[in-house]
Amino acid sequence: MKNNKNKLIQRITIALQTLYLFAIFSSSIVPNIYITFLIAVILNISSLILNFVNIFSKGHFKFLFLLITICEILLTIFIFLLPEAGTPAPIQLFS
Repeated sequence: MKNNKNKLIQRITIALQTLYLFAIFSSSIVPNIYITFLIAVILNISSLILNFVNIFSKGHFKFLFLLITICEILLTIFIFLLPEAGTPAPIQLFS
C-alpha cells in the first residue's frame, strides 16, 4: 500500500512540475504577469509539500524531485522577482 502511495505522489509531482513548465512558457500568452506568478508559486509550494511527504515516506527518487523543485523555485525568483541589467523586476515586492 505504501509503495502505491509513493508512486501516486511521484506521478502527481511530475504532473505539477510539467504544469509549472507550461505556466512559465505560456507567460507571454497571459497578459497579467501576476496571474502567472501566482500559478507558478502555487505549483512550486504544492510540489515542495509533496516532495517532503515523499521523503518522509521513504519513496524512490526523493532527492531528485526535491532538487528539481528547488531549481524551479529559484527559477521563479529569478524570472519574476530579480531586476536585470538596470531593468526593474516584473513584480516589485518593495516599492
